[in-house]
Amino acid sequence: MERRLLEAARKGNIHELDDLISSNEQILEEMALEGAGHTLLHVACVGGHLDFVRELLKHMPKLAGKVNPCGFSPLHIAAARGDVEIAEELLEVGTHLCSVKGRERRIPLHDAVENGEINVMKVLLSKSPESVEETTAREETALHLAVKNNRFEAVVMLVEHLKQHKKEQVINWKDHKGNTALHLAAAGKNFEVVNFLLCGHAVESEVVEVSALNDCGLTPLDVSTLPQRGARDKEIREILTRAGAVRGGGTLSSPSSGPVLGDDDDMEGGKGHQSDREVDTKAGQLLSRSTSKNSNKRKESLGEIRNDLLVVAALLASATYQSVLQPPGSIKPDKDGNDEERIGEDESVKYGVGLVYTLFLGGNTFGFLMSVQLIICLTKDLPVRQPLMLSLIGVVLTYFSFTLSLMIESADGSPTDIVLHVLPLMIAVFLLLIQRMLAAVMAPILEWLFNFHLLGKMYSLFPYKNGEKNGSNPHTLNEGKGGDN
Repeated sequence: MERRLLEAARKGNIHELDDLISSNEQILEEMALEGAGHTLLHVACVGGHLDFVRELLKHMPKLAGKVNPCGFSPLHIAAARGDVEIAEELLEVGTHLCSVKGRERRIPLHDAVENGEINVMKVLLSKSPESVEETTAREETALHLAVKNNRFEAVVMLVEHLKQHKKEQVINWKDHKGNTALHLAAAGKNFEVVNFLLCGHAVESEVVEVSALNDCGLTPLDVSTLPQRGARDKEIREILTRAGAVRGGGTLSSPSSGPVLGDDDDMEGGKGHQSDREVDTKAGQLLSRSTSKNSNKRKESLGEIRNDLLVVAALLASATYQSVLQPPGSIKPDKDGNDEERIGEDESVKYGVGLVYTLFLGGNTFGFLMSVQLIICLTKDLPVRQPLMLSLIGVVLTYFSFTLSLMIESADGSPTDIVLHVLPLMIAVFLLLIQRMLAAVMAPILEWLFNFHLLGKMYSLFPYKNGEKNGSNPHTLNEGKGGDN
């Protein structure tokens, strides 16, 4: 009887199904228990028999949620086949079927994307918009799978869906190797996807992280470098560069030394990718050792830079803290009320001292807060962050407590005078809140000042060569950063 049922499912014979069920009403239950997840519904979905699927669901709708030993539910099969009608019929049981996880934690949407079944994707996304955020066992999103398998239409649909539901951040999600969809597109020489994400106005320009680092410390610009086989590679690098992409660690190196991704399989497409990527794989194997060394050097370099910044930030915090404990005597407020004896009858001198002290304390407090903020940013990923945060909070509270007590004590007791004495702290906090605006204003001013070359070569990274005079040494600080030696 079971053989007859399987044969009926393969052929889509509804009459045979009804006859067998009428002779044994428990036959479907018995087969479901014995089949280890592989049911008649799976067989009917593989054959594309809509009427048979509909009839089975009437008798036993829970079959729709069964996952067979190969890791496919009936909806997985319909999605991979692109069978819209069967997919819609299955979803009548419930939209929860969109989240059923099969092999490698894949959901039906992942199989539809991988096979480029756009119409089924529309059905699945309309029934379960949040399924676009589901990831596989390799932490791949549907967008990762679309890029890897060269499904450009699927990429467009997924990005539009993310925009519509305010989920653009998913574009920058990383897989188990730390690669974003842009990494995969750049390494796979997929000009169409790179151009769409960065130049096609698919999303706002600041949404896509063009210089995101993967687990090897490589950016999309790094992985687009090798192997170079034609104009398409150059066009991709030009698009990335125009979008503001940099190489790993923020350093620029020559194209010949650029690394490739650590996992070649991540960059390859679906079923027909091997012959087209053989050169890439061989090049990646030949350069894997140098790539590993380069990425390790980048990580060491970033660690050294962070350590240097931490030292500078600690010194600034210490200096500004010490300055408020022992301010210069000429501008220190007189706690004994002898200001008039110190400055005589000259009121202009008195107000001048007050103004200077306001500027001193405001600037000192702003510098102190900025140095503490820098320490917090540089240590945010350290394992002992919480004790350090508590210590910094204690230091800031001590600073403000001492400063407030000093200011209130030096005031004459009136509310207006107290507010005026506390004004420097208020100014410092206000400057901290608008620091991004201040940085934006100061950047062009500093760039304008640097153009005067007032310091000459005093801060050049390289000493003068023999016989070189002013203006003839090519190894200046600016050229040392980006020049070609």
